Amino acid sequence: MSEYSTKNYMEQGGDKWVIGGDLEFDKMSGGVLPNMATPASDANAAAVRTALIALITSMKDHGLMTGDAMTVTYGAVTSDPETDRAANTAKISGVTVGDNIITITLSSKVSDLNDFDGRNGWGVHKWLGIGLNVSGVSDITDLEYNDSPLTSDDVAEATTVGLSSGYFVRWVAADLVLAGDNTQKSKDNFTLWSSGLKKTGFTLKIVEPAT
Repeated sequence: MSEYSTKNYMEQGGDKWVIGGDLEFDKMSGGVLPNMATPASDANAAAVRTALIALITSMKDHGLMTGDAMTVTYGAVTSDPETDRAANTAKISGVTVGDNIITITLSSKVSDLNDFDGRNGWGVHKWLGIGLNVSGVSDITDLEYNDSPLTSDDVAEATTVGLSSGYFVRWVAADLVLAGDNTQKSKDNFTLWSSGLKKTGFTLKIVEPAT
């Protein structure tokens, strides 16, 4: 086996590059190198550009480059078939996402919300729902939620409650979040990750009306 004194090197007659250290591209724009425009008539340039983007994404996923910042937006749950949970969701007067904190502002006290059995071990709480979308991720099965990939069941669930394509539903036990109680199955924090993006943690916050 050949010995190399550098972390980054070429082997196998140029067919293989080994990146053992950091790799930095200067003057990059939109995730590709300059002068990598793709003329419609040049299939080779398109193939090279696609391969380069895939390489950069792979390096981000393996920690050789920093993943892109994650942007999350809110979408309203509008057609929940569960009456009590839907009534709670209707009490949402606004949702903001900033500094990785998702703030849910309500028009009534949490204590006045309906009790709902989340079933499957989630317990009876003041459940409500919000939709979340990660910018640039159109298929939510490309997302990992708390290190587990979302599935076609999550897609179906989002569709059932009126969310647009690319959104998933996050059910929130408002009473637990308000109390800061993370001893039960539902917690006020979670992580999201998708290929090419930086794994990011989010915290839920409930704001009640003053009176």
